[in-house]
Amino acid sequence: MKKLTVLFMLMSFFASTQAQKLSIANIQKSSVLRNSDAIKEGSEVKGYYFFYVSDKIDRNTNEYTLQIMDQSLNKLKEVKFQDSKNVIILESSFNGTDLVFLFYNSDDNILSYQVYGADGTKKYYYTKSITKKDEAFLAISLHMNDEDSNFKGLYPVEGKGFISNMPSRDNKDFTFQISYIGSDSKKQWSYVPAIDGKMFLGDYLGTFNNVVYIEMLKFSGMLDRNPDSFILGLSLENGKLLFQKSTNEGKYNFFPISMSVLNDGKAYVYGEYFNKGGNVMKDKSQGFAFIGIDDKGKTLTEKYSSWALDLGKQLGANGNGKIDNLGYMYLHSMVQADDGSIYAIGEGYKKAASALGITAQVLSGGRSGMSTVKLKVTDMVMIKFDKDFTVKEASIYEKNDNDILLGSGDEFVSTQMLGKQLKFSNAFDYAYTQVNKDHSSFSICYSDYERGKNYKGATFNSITYSDGKLTQDKIQTKSDATRSIVLPARQGQVLIMDYYKKDKKLDLHFEKLN
Repeated sequence: MKKLTVLFMLMSFFASTQAQKLSIANIQKSSVLRNSDAIKEGSEVKGYYFFYVSDKIDRNTNEYTLQIMDQSLNKLKEVKFQDSKNVIILESSFNGTDLVFLFYNSDDNILSYQVYGADGTKKYYYTKSITKKDEAFLAISLHMNDEDSNFKGLYPVEGKGFISNMPSRDNKDFTFQISYIGSDSKKQWSYVPAIDGKMFLGDYLGTFNNVVYIEMLKFSGMLDRNPDSFILGLSLENGKLLFQKSTNEGKYNFFPISMSVLNDGKAYVYGEYFNKGGNVMKDKSQGFAFIGIDDKGKTLTEKYSSWALDLGKQLGANGNGKIDNLGYMYLHSMVQADDGSIYAIGEGYKKAASALGITAQVLSGGRSGMSTVKLKVTDMVMIKFDKDFTVKEASIYEKNDNDILLGSGDEFVSTQMLGKQLKFSNAFDYAYTQVNKDHSSFSICYSDYERGKNYKGATFNSITYSDGKLTQDKIQTKSDATRSIVLPARQGQVLIMDYYKKDKKLDLHFEKLN
């Protein structure tokens, strides 16, 4: 990480320090919004990268541009290259030292991962051929032809490489493939479940002590509504399966959703838990579990916070996990403050009747492909625990509901699975958490939409912990842009990205949080 800091100091020395606003022309597609992000050392923003289609060379060829800038938007590096117009930029990620971009080339049915250093130097190139079955499955799963879609399948491993989680086909089975893409050296491996089953769903939880943790659901068939749940441990070195641990071995059945490494240097997997023998696809959860786990899959600690008692006292939740007005809760992340307190960041969601879906089903005779229910993404939630995960207090931060349309049949899917579906499609309003070096301050950021008398439009909001207190800030982000997103900046600031489709340009400017 020291190398990154020195690099940006040297490069910024020769750049103007005046740039605080910038306009980038010749942006051919809105996919620039999902392929641009902050370059960070830990949680400190050191710069930005922007990757986009910059020109149409001829009927078969596009020009692509990678721009790297410092934290004040001074240009440090620009890289251009040409490739087929049928190359789609699916996703990008940054791991503290290097960038990776995932491309799909429909001419050759090839997925490629291109790794660049933070200075814009191209380092490694990895490819993966896919079958026709894979192509069709990926097109449905990732909406590859929709440039406005957001994908979530690339995850950084700090200073080492990236984990890729992609849906896949194995003969007649529906499965997933975990791949490692090295950035500190050229190394690649892949893992596909090799046990009996007809369908597998995999979710990347995190990496700890050179072990990649995966949550896997195994279905005996397409109509199976009671899948087996496991936590897998893969070697970061070679992809070898180190352990396969049933999530039903403990006191309760457990449905993990994520993993965090806290200040004690230990990894904690968390998610909802169910009565022994319960079904995560149908039953109501009993609360949230926080499981300390080591690099051999051994459970070190278990802490359960029930809806009926622990969480219910603070949030008004009933015994089934439903909270008045909020609905159900999805936990995005956890952060531990310098005093040892642990803060869990959640967001509400609930089912509601979809007038559009009902109308479409009636007009199409039940063949519209749309569900008769929709999801409403509701309020933000902050839960404070002590260092042993005992609930101390909780707060709900109100925001406007955000409607998410569902596909036909999703009305029968459990709320827990729908929460993961929202996560995979980036449909929640939660944006990111920014923590300072000594954990004395952190900010949870999310988007909202106001419909007031004096202002109607998008806002960007933060909940900030500092000096043991929580405060709220927001900025109004309404503009005439086609689409806008917000990226982290220096503490107390954000970077607004406004994309104008007609003008084919991207405007960038910083805003202070109020």
